[in-house]
Amino acid sequence: MPKLIDTDTLFGATLDLFALHGYLGLTTQDVARRAAINEATIYRRYGTKAGLVEAALAHGLSSAPFADLSASEDMETDLLGMLEAFQATTRLYGGAVVTLLTEVSRHPELRPAMAPLLVNMSRAAEVLQAHQEHGRLIPGNPWQQLMLLLSPFLASGLWTRTGVAPPVELDTRHVVVSFLNGHRPH
Repeated sequence: MPKLIDTDTLFGATLDLFALHGYLGLTTQDVARRAAINEATIYRRYGTKAGLVEAALAHGLSSAPFADLSASEDMETDLLGMLEAFQATTRLYGGAVVTLLTEVSRHPELRPAMAPLLVNMSRAAEVLQAHQEHGRLIPGNPWQQLMLLLSPFLASGLWTRTGVAPPVELDTRHVVVSFLNGHRPH
């Protein structure tokens, strides 16, 4: 019978080390040591280091707050909830996601690890699209609108990752109101 492993611990170690050291600095030996498993188990279950990163991101992002978005009749509440879920997910997995985004172009074997992130972003774009279809938001590319809505938090996250405090603390409600001022139908 195969040994049961604690995937939460394994995937947590993987994402922590990936965020801290990047793809080249991530070693399956370090992950195995942190997760208290045999390194060979990693290769048997996930095939490659890139496969392990992909599985860890899929596991984390599929249950993250940003994965659980839906549209309601109240657009402002939906957008506030979306930003709060984005911030909560960023606190949990932001370091690993930023590392992935910066390293995927240098390490094409990481491209499949983008899939869980794209699933979550697609769900968020679908919420915006639903509000467009009901006439609550102006027509347009919902992905572009999503990038406009999230951009203050993305920029703030980059500042935070440098170790330097962002120049301003973002007010989620103000970001939503500002977004809606430019994106509500007239």
